[in-house]
Amino acid sequence: MSTLFSVLAIAISVLAIQMNQWVSFLPQLGIEFQYRKRRNRIVVAVLAFGLALLAYWLNPSSSQLVIIGLVIALMPLAGFMHASKALVAVDAPAHVPATAAQWASDEAVLGYVDDEGNASAWQISTLIPHHLINDTVGGEPILVAW
Repeated sequence: MSTLFSVLAIAISVLAIQMNQWVSFLPQLGIEFQYRKRRNRIVVAVLAFGLALLAYWLNPSSSQLVIIGLVIALMPLAGFMHASKALVAVDAPAHVPATAAQWASDEAVLGYVDDEGNASAWQISTLIPHHLINDTVGGEPILVAW
């Protein structure tokens, strides 16, 4: 039984690192989950630490102490993998007129045309790794999101 608690403690600690993305996979958590990140990180850390201590209490051994140490080492990383660290926006990408673009005729693009006829297009191959592009079209700042 102590092995199960040890595995759960480590699994919860590792999952806590990705806590900011939990709502993407479990939308039923709701947006409130994101607003209460600090409290949620503490709850998850206490749960993992409690399971590790319970495993040690059931089977006191040096390997269980290692598990406790690992859980403690992983605690500060809870919620570390935030999208703002992984998805860095492209700011002010280079522009070329559509007639001068060297794109293949079947290139997938996301386009935008403002009220004055100013147009821009961004290659999907650029959008996919970054997800965000901060740009200006016709003197107006826009955010392109994938």
